[in-house]
Amino acid sequence: MDKRYGLVLEGGGFRGSYTCGALKWLNDHDIRFDYAVTISAAAPYGFDYMAGLDDVNKSLSIDGVTDKGVFGLKALVREGSIVSFSYLIEHYFSPTYKKALEELRQRDCRIEVGVFNMTKQQLEYYDQHQLDDGMQIIQAACSLPIVSKMIEVNGQKFLDGGIRHMVSIDRSKETGHTKHLVIVTKDKNYVRKPNSAPVNLLLRTLYHKYPKMLETLDHRVETYYQEMNDVYELEKSGDAVLIRPSRDTGVDRFSGTREQIEEMYYLGYQDMEDRKAELFRFLEVKQ
Repeated sequence: MDKRYGLVLEGGGFRGSYTCGALKWLNDHDIRFDYAVTISAAAPYGFDYMAGLDDVNKSLSIDGVTDKGVFGLKALVREGSIVSFSYLIEHYFSPTYKKALEELRQRDCRIEVGVFNMTKQQLEYYDQHQLDDGMQIIQAACSLPIVSKMIEVNGQKFLDGGIRHMVSIDRSKETGHTKHLVIVTKDKNYVRKPNSAPVNLLLRTLYHKYPKMLETLDHRVETYYQEMNDVYELEKSGDAVLIRPSRDTGVDRFSGTREQIEEMYYLGYQDMEDRKAELFRFLEVKQ
């Protein structure tokens, strides 16, 4: 069977700067993929990388997420939600979006963005030929429950695809890929915990009309570890390389100083560089 390489990108909120650093390394070494699948905050970063853009990701992941208009009181006043993803997308992603989308639609590659269709209560993937010109699907991919509003596209409502999948290794395999470069944003000591009782109560209050979505969230911890175990097994068989932060920088989903977030960006780059020989062998890149 011919080797087909898939790039799998996890989200992680503010931790996404790590992914950006790793993608910058791939760009600097002119390493391209025919396929990438993204979830949550990884959507705009993977999109820009597949379009061949370079430092746009850095601005979005560092300047954007630390902009005072994105998180907190200003976002709440402007949009009625704690996180203003529309502000983030408009100011730090939209200037290059249309050009990148046109470029991607002409390229012989495929970038998929995972979103949770709240109307149908199921995960869906959209590639560059299905993405809308108004960036609504990209925004929906980053819109987490509770802290963000649902995004309406063509009469249907959407939220973050991380409701269902956090590491889309299954999707990479389903689309016929046999080798996988998986980039996640949590270090090896990370422990995913179930939602607290207050958060569960709030979820059930806000989304009582979406029972299948709530049921999906109930199994989120189990799903995450199943996905990661799948990646570990693929690592053992030589069919995957897993890139993850080599240390904890103190950045959480929605917290972290600018210095910590910048540190995470450069850590993503350095972790790739430290495994350069391994990556070149795996991806069959000539040195």
